[in-house]
Amino acid sequence: MPQTTEWKILLVAIAGTFMVILDQTIMNIALPHIMAVFNVPTDHAQLVISAYLMATAITTPVAAFLCTRFGTKRVYILSQASFLLGSILCGISWNADSLIIFRILQGLAGGLLSPIAMTLLFLNVPPGQRGTAMAIFGIPLMLGPAIGPTLGGYLVTEWSWRMCFYVNVPVVLAAILLGLAWIQETPTMVAGFDIKGFALAATGFSSLLYGLSYAPTWGWDDMRIVGLLVLGVICLLSWITMELRSSQPMLDLRIFKNGGFSTAIGLNFVTTIGLFSIIFLIPIFLQNFRGLTALETGILMLPAVFGAIVTMPIGGRLYDKIGPKVPVVAGLALMGAATYWMRSVDVTTPDNLLRLMLFVRSMGMGLAMMPVMTYGLAAAGQKMTAQASSIMNVSRTVFASLGIAIFATMLDHFQKTNLAEISQTLAPNSTQALHFISTVQVTLMQAGQTLEAARQTAVYLLYSYANLRAAVSAFAMEYVIAAVIILAGVLPAFLLLPFGRVQQRNAQGDTPAR
Repeated sequence: MPQTTEWKILLVAIAGTFMVILDQTIMNIALPHIMAVFNVPTDHAQLVISAYLMATAITTPVAAFLCTRFGTKRVYILSQASFLLGSILCGISWNADSLIIFRILQGLAGGLLSPIAMTLLFLNVPPGQRGTAMAIFGIPLMLGPAIGPTLGGYLVTEWSWRMCFYVNVPVVLAAILLGLAWIQETPTMVAGFDIKGFALAATGFSSLLYGLSYAPTWGWDDMRIVGLLVLGVICLLSWITMELRSSQPMLDLRIFKNGGFSTAIGLNFVTTIGLFSIIFLIPIFLQNFRGLTALETGILMLPAVFGAIVTMPIGGRLYDKIGPKVPVVAGLALMGAATYWMRSVDVTTPDNLLRLMLFVRSMGMGLAMMPVMTYGLAAAGQKMTAQASSIMNVSRTVFASLGIAIFATMLDHFQKTNLAEISQTLAPNSTQALHFISTVQVTLMQAGQTLEAARQTAVYLLYSYANLRAAVSAFAMEYVIAAVIILAGVLPAFLLLPFGRVQQRNAQGDTPAR
């Protein structure tokens, strides 16, 4: 287990990132209230969330440079102070545009904090204890997205949507004080800032994330989406080319030549898809087809996170003792199997059974997620820790946005396709439809409805039933696809270094794994 100094750094890292993660989801339930207060449409209000995510993606790649140039402690404290200022300004915002601008300030600061926190852990925790430390660090990272909607619902219901921002203040103040007291400043080195690379990366990531955020709503063939995605890809390809040729790159992308790090990035994609696909799908199903409120949905899903809380320390200890292969393979297999199990979910599924499915999925996530991230940072070597941390965090943001956009698009496609097929079977003049309408009509007339009213109700129920069947089938197909993606990660997980080579790499400290 970590010693006193390591525990202090671990506490600083957790305090520094928990509110950043929480703020990604706490606003979801507050959007209707913001729309009503500021009298803005859904697309405009959605920018409160998407602008924050885009801003985090802009600054995450530059975290490594800032730490090298100005020192990790200094950048950490200034980032926390900026996040605090952004939170307060969001709370006093006077219209939707001011709120969006202050959310961008929040996101710019928040984008630096996650990679800095991971860098602090790796610089201060001995190699043999990093798995355990990262596992403990990962617990609040899992808690944040899970409790965000529930906490947001409580604050909005009992207080005000502005409290979703003010709740950050005491935690961030504590993080600043702890950072000032416990973080030792790292050596600095004068280095030129790659302004062209930063401009290309900022434009590329923000355009890509903005396009992915609105593609399911506007349509992938909408010229605005096409333009944003094309601009994002062109800028990112130009940035990659420039970084590979530069002697002082903002992010040293040559790190991808390291096979261990590249494998970790691939597995990071799998775990991110596994996490965010369900975070996206389940609330839609529960609210649209089970009739639950957002707060009720959050409460139903909340117990699942304790599955990860149970297994994360186990995964961390296994990593420290025998390496990453066993916890990652076991975690992905468990998560994939539980996701496939969820294909049987429908509107009649008992709440406790759904909680069990989500709990088992969460157990698999807890085993796999942090060992993957720990392995990636260790494979990069200590000298490249800041670079590797920035890359892993920005890739996670992109993977999450890409996964949600693709799953949202597939869900809409599957529902329409399924409804078309079901409608052929339940055409108004078909035997099955006529029998259904007749049975319902008789029942309603016996309850006192007129013939015409009973028939209209029966037809409405028929089409509602068709929509429900189409939706349930569409969600089942989504779960199967998510399960296949997760289980596909099991094979590369077998390529992770075995116990002996992990220990050798850890002993060397800054020697990258090959």
